[in-house]
Amino acid sequence: MGRFKIILAVAILISSIVILFSKLFSPSPIQITLETGQEITTQNPQYFALSEVLLLVVSSFLIGGTATYLYYKSDIKGKVSNIISNGNRGNPAILNLLKPDERKVFVALHHARGEMLQNALVKKSGLSKVKVTRILSRLEKKGLIMRHRHGLTNKVKIKQE
Repeated sequence: MGRFKIILAVAILISSIVILFSKLFSPSPIQITLETGQEITTQNPQYFALSEVLLLVVSSFLIGGTATYLYYKSDIKGKVSNIISNGNRGNPAILNLLKPDERKVFVALHHARGEMLQNALVKKSGLSKVKVTRILSRLEKKGLIMRHRHGLTNKVKIKQE
């Protein structure tokens, strides 16, 4: 389903760009009626019919929306690429469902080969101790990690399926 969305977004982006440029650089003839009742037909690139203006506006919004979607989608894919390459460790579909801070902690944990001390995770993520503790509690409730006491801190591990 994710690939379909990306392919659809790329198709919308390309078709919107084609429509935008074709309408901008090849204006259709416009019939102008003067106050005297005289009708003039012109193909001046400075004049556009209302339907063309609406089409240009819609195309511009589609280009902006799909470009933004693809940009943020590729940003997530970049963070997940290492997890995908490792096979069974970490499910990319699960990562897309996590909140940004949860994803940040989970990816940092994964880069440490799936096991890390909680205080080291606090330093690596740049988040506060309280926030990391709450994020780890949520990840533990979701069944993604396990925590075990290790001296004055916890050892955090990604659950293997």
